[in-house]
Formats: sequence, C-alpha cells, structure tokens
Amino acid sequence: MHGLINRSIEGFLRDTYGDAFWADIADASGIDARGFQTVRHYPDTVSYALINHAALRLDKPESELLEDLGAWLARFEPVRRLLRFSGSDFIDFLHTLDELQGRAHMVIPDLGMPKIRVDSPADDEVSVVMPDCFREWRSVIAGVIRSMADDYGALGLIAVDGNAVVVKISHEAFSEGRGFELGGGLERVGGGVQ
Repeated sequence: MHGLINRSIEGFLRDTYGDAFWADIADASGIDARGFQTVRHYPDTVSYALINHAALRLDKPESELLEDLGAWLARFEPVRRLLRFSGSDFIDFLHTLDELQGRAHMVIPDLGMPKIRVDSPADDEVSVVMPDCFREWRSVIAGVIRSMADDYGALGLIAVDGNAVVVKISHEAFSEGRGFELGGGLERVGGGVQ
C-alpha cells in the first residue's frame, strides 16, 4: 500500500487518540512508532494490521473506524479545499466523485485508488459504486461524504450497502455550510456565492 495511505492512518490515529495510542498500535502491528515515509510502498498487510489493532483496542467495527478516517481526511484543510472545488453544492460534489480517481492519480499515480461510478436512481438519492475488492475504500469514502455533507450544510442518510455508498438527501440546504474562499474576495457559503 502507498506510504501516503499509511501516513494518513497514522496521522488520524495520532490526532484523534493521541501519541501513546499510536505507539501501542504501531507496536501491536510490528512497525516502527516513528511512522511511515509517504513515498514508499508497504505491504497491504501493514495497513490492515493497523486498522485491525486500532479497531480492536477501541472496541469498534473496522468499517466505523475507516469511516471516521474518511471524515478526518475531509476535515484536513488542503483535502477539504480540493473536495470543495469538486462542486458548487452537495449534489454537484457527489456527481463529480467519479472523477476522484483520475484527479488523485494525476497527483499520485501509484496511489491505488479504486475507480468510482456515480448513479442516481432517484432525484434525492445517489449511489457511489466501487469494485467489490475495495471494501475498505467504501467506508473511507462514506466518511468523506459525511464530512462534506456537513461542510455543505446538507442533511442526508449515508450508508454502505453492498459495493456502494448510498446517499439519500433529505435536505440539501439544511444548515449554512462552512465558508469557502474561492479567491478574489468571493466567499462561497453553502451552495451560493456572497
């Protein structure tokens, strides 16, 4: 797995649960607590061990921990800004998720992110579909979507269902979204520019 993914897991665990927790998880996983180099590749088993040991220690399902990781990533300001450029409102954002793999691979060609397909079975529902072999990515993407719904001020039900993350939007402008500066003095709030 790409070192950037492992570094993200490390950053999430350190920020959320503290350095001592990270050191315990690193030790249980058989890795150096000093962390990962972002440009190296590591065996996939290392990433799975980190998530497994952290989930066991926290007594929570791995899928829930991975969703929290996705939400943490989306709150990381450089990532948040890139995601906000994907759409003027939450619906736009969801419909551009099928471009996410290509965008990520332009920056990090060997990241290993899955191909995403976006379907809209109903006006208020979006399905973000990924290949079966990327089970963990679905939970991470669900967390990203949850965080971005809050960022846009949208209200909806987000659930992993089979090979898809299903988003049922009950209110696209439920609350005022976080401000988003496009540049040139325009500030984007929720779905509009002020």
